[in-house]
Amino acid sequence: MAELWKLSGLELGKMIASKEIKPSEVTQAILTRIEKVNPEINAFCTVAHDSAMAEARAADEQVVRGTARGPLFGVPVSIKDLIETRGLRTTFGSLHFEKNVPAADAVLVERLRGACCPILGKTNTPEFGGKFATDNTLFGTSRNPWNRQKSPGGSSGGAASQVAAGLGPLAVGNDGGGSIRVPSSCCGVYGLKPQFGRIPSWPRHDSWSTLNHEGPITRTVRDAAAMLDILAGPDERDRTSLPASRVNYLKACEGDIKGLKVAWSPDLGYGKVDPEVREICQKAVRAFEEMDCVVEEAHPGIPCPDQIFLNLIVPRMVVWLERELPENFQEKMDPMLTVFLPLMNAMSARDVIRAIFSSEALWDKLSVFFRKYDLLLTPTLATPPYELGIFGPRQVAGEGVSPLLPFFTFPFNLTGQPAASIPAGFTKDGLPVGLQIVGRRYDESTVLRTSACFEEARPWAQRWPPISYEKGGD
Repeated sequence: MAELWKLSGLELGKMIASKEIKPSEVTQAILTRIEKVNPEINAFCTVAHDSAMAEARAADEQVVRGTARGPLFGVPVSIKDLIETRGLRTTFGSLHFEKNVPAADAVLVERLRGACCPILGKTNTPEFGGKFATDNTLFGTSRNPWNRQKSPGGSSGGAASQVAAGLGPLAVGNDGGGSIRVPSSCCGVYGLKPQFGRIPSWPRHDSWSTLNHEGPITRTVRDAAAMLDILAGPDERDRTSLPASRVNYLKACEGDIKGLKVAWSPDLGYGKVDPEVREICQKAVRAFEEMDCVVEEAHPGIPCPDQIFLNLIVPRMVVWLERELPENFQEKMDPMLTVFLPLMNAMSARDVIRAIFSSEALWDKLSVFFRKYDLLLTPTLATPPYELGIFGPRQVAGEGVSPLLPFFTFPFNLTGQPAASIPAGFTKDGLPVGLQIVGRRYDESTVLRTSACFEEARPWAQRWPPISYEKGGD
């Protein structure tokens, strides 16, 4: 039998259900792995050893009583440090919240506890999720397990690094502009941004509330689907949460994708892409042709919406910071986040209203495009994983770029559609590259089924980063 840390969540859940192993044994094995490997990559900023073991032992008792339910029962999970956990420190990566211990769980944490998934701890994030890198003054820098001199992306970089390095198969992140998909691309794992509102987001964080999607980061597609089955569904505390879909997302992974109309856009019609990334993604797209999809190279005909995105998020973030933090708060903040302040000062009310109107116009174009195509494929990120300590790639294919241009993720936060990043392959230097799969509105089922079919055709879960072997893997 493979070591427990190498198994998927569903494999561990099956072993727990058959009483081959106890939840407490699984949790202890993963905590031991975290103790050994986490110092090298800093994926976890808080490890909840005692409470995780207590929750696992409570799950043991339910197995004995015969009341265990669900395919992930007893399988431990991590929570990004932007998401509240009752009784467990939640800092948002900020010195301003260094001692913050919430009195209540976020909705999704309530649901994971209800499914008896022990909470391993909190994964590292940049301050308030404000950049595509994962470092902060409180906890330092998270590193990419494929190359520790490279970024794991952000802002769910700790979660993606954790899953890639075998520090637990299940993680929860969130995504306001690519913060699940970009780290998943950088770390060679699977990340799903569900439809906006599919997983309730409460307590509400006004800075990101119109763009943020909660979602899973996992090694396998079916693990993500099983997590979505636990997490999805309405909650009255989040007025944007969607009605119950009555879809079993794990079952939705079954079946073929023959006949799907798939658009392949290597640059969304406006971007620049590293030649090696383009080649890797192009080869991945061929798998869809081999699975009898109708694949066409096509662009949705949208301009780069970076200014729309900035003119929506900057004023919300600045007003939230001014409301929640003490005067002169910027003196204790990440300098990359303080750039929002002069940007805000240069904006007018007309700029904000123009951005609102422009985001609606963006959807007008994409809605027409998705009447023709079931799916859109793009690179998740225009480059391989980039250096530590920077917001994102400064150059693509040898040319300087604006900060958001390398990320093909944020347009779909503006539209709210489901989208995933799936491992497409590796560069000659052994760095992972992700392929983004964007679905029609509300259609996570097709994104998941397509992802599962690709995973079967081009499996990746048994390829581990070098740190696995350095730290005692077999």
